[in-house]
Amino acid sequence: MICTETIKIESRDYEYLKVDMYGAPLVMLKGKTGYVMCGYLNIDAAEKLKDTAVRVTGVKDLESLLKAKVANLTTGAKLLGIKEGDIVSDIIYKL
Repeated sequence: MICTETIKIESRDYEYLKVDMYGAPLVMLKGKTGYVMCGYLNIDAAEKLKDTAVRVTGVKDLESLLKAKVANLTTGAKLLGIKEGDIVSDIIYKL
């Protein structure tokens, strides 16, 4: 099943995507300038494409994604002041 919806977090809209896969769901949250992606997606590809992105692991839904720590990030995300170990809910407004 593929689920997409617009989520409002502190008066900002984000596009949430969840795809039921076989081992774990693929989840992603997209803001105006960047996105949070789960471990299924490739941070090196995002860097090559000059995306502003952070990667988290071990997430299964929106709630766990927002509580997750940034595992990897692109140069664009670093330029926004995001660091490895930051909690997504604390930095989501930057994306």
